[in-house]
Amino acid sequence: MTIFIYRIIFHMTMEESLLIRLGFNRNEAKVYIALLRKGSASAGELIKATEFHRNIVYDNLEKLINKGLVSYILESKRKIFQANPSEAISQMLEKEQESLDEKKRISDAVKKEVSKLISMKEENQEATIYRGIKGLKVLFKDTLEENDDYYVFGAPKSSLEMMGSAFWANYNLKREEKKIVIKMIFNEELRDWSRLIKSKITRVRFLPKRFDSLTETVIYGDKVAMIIWTEKPLATLIRDKNLAAAYKQYFDILWAQAKE
Repeated sequence: MTIFIYRIIFHMTMEESLLIRLGFNRNEAKVYIALLRKGSASAGELIKATEFHRNIVYDNLEKLINKGLVSYILESKRKIFQANPSEAISQMLEKEQESLDEKKRISDAVKKEVSKLISMKEENQEATIYRGIKGLKVLFKDTLEENDDYYVFGAPKSSLEMMGSAFWANYNLKREEKKIVIKMIFNEELRDWSRLIKSKITRVRFLPKRFDSLTETVIYGDKVAMIIWTEKPLATLIRDKNLAAAYKQYFDILWAQAKE
């Protein structure tokens, strides 16, 4: 019904309607059909047949030639146009499909580049504050979800007491299930407790007593968490690839100096 109404409004023939659905514009369709009916014709004959202005006929003949649907020969310095064999329409559609495939490839390439730009934008530094025991539980859960090896230095005895031995036992069990390797440089006061958690994927070394402090630094993925173990603990988590790399280098220096 829609096609029928469309044809009535624009006085289209069935042939014109079908060609337009293939991607012809209305003038191209009229010129092409006029040429098909004549077999071959000069531009003047097509102007009479279509009742178009000469510029419209010439413009659309040029378009049809570019699509491979029309060719011409010279007779007494006059161009005689003729429609190419019907296979030319299939060839035209194949070329259009090739063009669409190329656009798809370009689109995929652009999509990748856009994703890279978005990813680069997402790599901008972000900071999150965690307060209290509940906040720190969320932070340590994030270290498990990162599911990557990580590094710790600092950690006073108060961190064990505040979070509770049950929390740390459960945390380390989940970490070992995920096979997350951890290197920790503890304050000397945690030496006794460290014996309970040492394993193939849990390596511990110690700083001299003079380095004991209330702060702890955790490096994992592209994140660095700095925890202050005061009465109400506070942690600042910064996500920045360059910062994490710098802290990892600092950790390696400390690790080389720390004692088992």
